[in-house]
Amino acid sequence: MTNKTFTIAGVSTLGRITKQRFANGSVADRTKVLARNGHTDIKLFELPTAMSKDEAKAFIEAKFAGATAPAAKDDKVAVAA
Repeated sequence: MTNKTFTIAGVSTLGRITKQRFANGSVADRTKVLARNGHTDIKLFELPTAMSKDEAKAFIEAKFAGATAPAAKDDKVAVAA
């Protein structure tokens, strides 16, 4: 397992599939790339510190706690935020 960390996390929808997204850089730049490639319902957040995927997933879940958010999944873990 790698120790890769990310500064941006969130979700986006392509077609009818909503997935978690992890990136580095700026939220605005990543949002533009996703939108240009046909993604909708893009919700990206700048993380307070660089985090692993697991830490970022926990951050997103806490951010959406009590709120209605789309179900999101990645290749390994399904998460209903």
